This record gives sequence, structure tokens and C-alpha cells, in this order.
Amino acid sequence: MCPEQGGAITSYVDRATGIDIMWRNPYGQPPRTRVLDQPMGAGSDLFDVMDGSWYVSIPNGFFACDYFGAPLGTHGELRAVPWYVTEIRRTAKALTVTMHGPSVRTPLVYVRELTLRAGSALMEWRETVQNRSAEALPVAWLQHPTFGGPLLDGAQLITPAKSVAVFKVDQPESIQLQAGYVGKWPHVPERIGGAMRDCSIVPPAGSGRDHSVQLRDFEAGWGCIWNERRGLGFSLQWDLATFPEAWSWCRGGGPNCYPLWGEGHIITLQPSSSPVGRFADLLRAGQLPMVPARGELSTVMHTGFVKKSEGPWT
Repeated sequence: MCPEQGGAITSYVDRATGIDIMWRNPYGQPPRTRVLDQPMGAGSDLFDVMDGSWYVSIPNGFFACDYFGAPLGTHGELRAVPWYVTEIRRTAKALTVTMHGPSVRTPLVYVRELTLRAGSALMEWRETVQNRSAEALPVAWLQHPTFGGPLLDGAQLITPAKSVAVFKVDQPESIQLQAGYVGKWPHVPERIGGAMRDCSIVPPAGSGRDHSVQLRDFEAGWGCIWNERRGLGFSLQWDLATFPEAWSWCRGGGPNCYPLWGEGHIITLQPSSSPVGRFADLLRAGQLPMVPARGELSTVMHTGFVKKSEGPWT
């Protein structure tokens, strides 16, 4: 964990095999903590410091926005500010680490409590958003793990979503799938040719495939990056009341342009409080949860390496 980099989880290793599920950005070594002194645009405030870790995107979801007068960059401020370890508790049965991430530009504080218990392969995440202001505040809340490494070779995303959507981007020629499509998970038509792409399959490294989709209508809040050949997967379990939707970005190299220049073997599964969209649009549509004045929102997740492809896991 790197508290000073927005509480990021930079490595998550299966001790039995040595496999690390976290992707490492080849253009982010050594890790950078400050954006470049260059013009901003095209998400560069994120990509300058994107090392490939697991971070939280809040309060504006993905897109940069004006948050009630506060300018916030891509994926929000809390992924970029220093967090602090406030407590470490050790017993014979468990280890718990608590981190606090105070926002600079908003009255929000993020509290992350991670617990490992003896005899369990799963880690418990207790995630809390606190609001220090006298007014309730809307948030677009998104978990953003970026998975990579050898587990992805021949892997599949298994999750009980019923439908899939593609964001209606301003420049549909910039993506490989049909912008604005809504249909049954996991198949989505490609923009060129119309062939149906199975978006649950992790494309081979170097294939050039790249897509981002939104998963909807979950029967239960879980997902697994599963490798049948290895008999091993990495699982997420989350509360659908907090995160009713999820995003998945998948890349087998992708376009030879900024920000990754054709590199990256990646899949993500990102539980989300809201649909894909710009903050102002989500606010107008009433699609954002509210953090009460002087109050908080909390949720619990579980993650870990597993030996079966379908949840729930214990």
C-alpha cells in the first residue's frame, strides 16, 4: 500500500504462486507523485501519475468537472492526495490497517479500513466517505482496481451481470465498440464491421483490442478474473446497495497513441455507485448518492485469490 499516493494498493500477491494481480504502468516507473509542469488536457492529470494501482474515484466519477466551484481532475482528487495511516491493530487472529484521506478541495474525508484474518484468503475493506460540511453532498463513487500480470493470460471476467452498455462518447470513431449500445452481457458489436465482441474474454497481449463497457442488472455483487488453466482467480464481492453498477476496461495493447502507446495488458472491474456519465449530467438525472451533512456513507467489500470461478466466496 502507498498511503502517500491516495491510499493506493500497488501490489496484491498470491503467496502460493507469487502472482501479482496489479498491473504496472511501463510509463510510470519509478512512480511519480506530481503531475508534469505541462499543459493539461486529455486526462493528463491522471495519466502523469497513473502507476497501475487500485485507487478510489470520488466525488466526480471518471470525468473532470466543476464540483460546486472546486475544479476536480480525472477520477477525482482523492486518488491524488496524500493519505495517512491512523491505526494498525494486530491480534493473533487478524491484522487491520486504517487510513484517512482528507480532501483539499472539498469537505470530504475518505476512511479505508483493511482487515486480513487468519485462515481466510479474503481481505475485508470497510470504505467510508465522511462529509464535514453542513450541506449534504452528492458523489459519484467508483472503485478502480487495474488488473494485470500472468493471471490475465487466457483469463475471463465472470460476473452475474445481465446487461451491458457502452457510453455514448462525443467522438465514436475513437472507440472500438459501438457507442451508445445497450444489450445482453457479455456481447457488444464492434464499431467497424459489427462483429459481436465477447467483452468477458481478456484479449491476448499485443492484440490491439481495447474497450470500456458498463455492466448492469447484477443478480449479486461479485466478479472474478478467472484463469481456467491455472485453476486460480481474483475475486471481488461488493454491496449492490452502494455499488449497483460496474465498469470494465479491457486492453490487449490497444491504440498506438497517448496515454499508453499500444502497451498494457489490462482488465478492470470497477464497482460504481452510478452509471457512466459526466458529473453534471448524473446530478441532473438524480443518479448520485448523497453523503449526509456532518454524516457519512459506508460499505464493505471482500477481495482475494480464489480456487473457484463463481461467488460468493468465504
